[in-house]
Order: sequence, then structure tokens, then C-alpha cells
Amino acid sequence: MTQSPFEVIKNVYTIDELNDIVEHGCASGCAHQHIYYSDCKSFYDTYESDIIDYITDAIGSEFLTETFDNNEGSLIGYKNDIVWTFIELYAMELIENINNEEVEEDQEIVNNYSKELVTH
Repeated sequence: MTQSPFEVIKNVYTIDELNDIVEHGCASGCAHQHIYYSDCKSFYDTYESDIIDYITDAIGSEFLTETFDNNEGSLIGYKNDIVWTFIELYAMELIENINNEEVEEDQEIVNNYSKELVTH
């Protein structure tokens, strides 16, 4: 069974690498599996509909048109930019979810500790 593009990103990049992607963007080279045009083109071609749906839901379909226009009709450049955008947006979502889980865990520890204090 083929992985989704989301599973690929989760399996390819560590939390530290996802943080680097969020902080510096894919253009910095920190998205090591998606540096070259050929890497991005292959990823885009494999997961096109999932990528387009995710970006459209996250930031709107206008972004897709603007990105194509900015690439002056270069399909390779467009696919590269769209894949980088997908990775950056999904990295942000993953890091945000991880941070939220940590906050919830910290709050649970505080709540449990507070309960222990009250019962003693």
C-alpha cells in the first residue's frame, strides 16, 4: 500500500528537522529529501491531488495560481515551490500538534500534583 504524502513527511524528517523547516524553510536545504527539482517533481507527481487539496484548504487556491504565475510557466519550478509549500505547512502543523501535546501533558502533571497536595 502506498503511503500518503503526510506519512512520507513524518517518516522522512525528524522533529528537529521539522523545526528547522518551520524556522528556515525548505529553500535553506534543511528538507534534505526534497532539495532537487527531481525530488520535488517526483513527490508532486505521486501525490498531486493530496498536495493540492491540503494547500487549498490551508491557504486557498489563489496561492496555486500565484505560484504558477511567479514561475512564469515553468512547470518544474511550480511543482518545486508547491512541494516546498506543502512540506512547510505540514511541518508547521506537526510541530504545533507536538507543542500542544506537550502543553497538555504538562498541564496534566500540574493537575495531578495539585490533586496530590489537596489529598495530603
